[in-house]
Amino acid sequence: VELRVDDAAELGNNNPQQEMAFVKGILGMLDWPTLVQGASQMGLNTLPQTLTEDMVQDPEFLRALYHVLMNVHLIKGMLTCPDTGREFPVTNGIVDFSMEEEECENVRLK
Repeated sequence: VELRVDDAAELGNNNPQQEMAFVKGILGMLDWPTLVQGASQMGLNTLPQTLTEDMVQDPEFLRALYHVLMNVHLIKGMLTCPDTGREFPVTNGIVDFSMEEEECENVRLK
């Protein structure tokens, strides 16, 4: 697994209120256990196993979560679908979601 972690200060995206508003806005859409599992598989073991209401109100936690979501990039590795187990290679930060012809037929039939 190869990662790239961007420095938010270098990117010019240093608006803490905007970052916290963004994270609060998407928290309800995140599959927290899957995010924690994916982060762990990339060697990022800083996310707690469970998300509590106290954390949602903690600015430091929200900034750290924003960093994980927006500044950590998988450059080389493999993404695995949690439902099917199908693996998708990542090269130069681009996921190859190509399917074999027989896989496409199976998807159409469902």
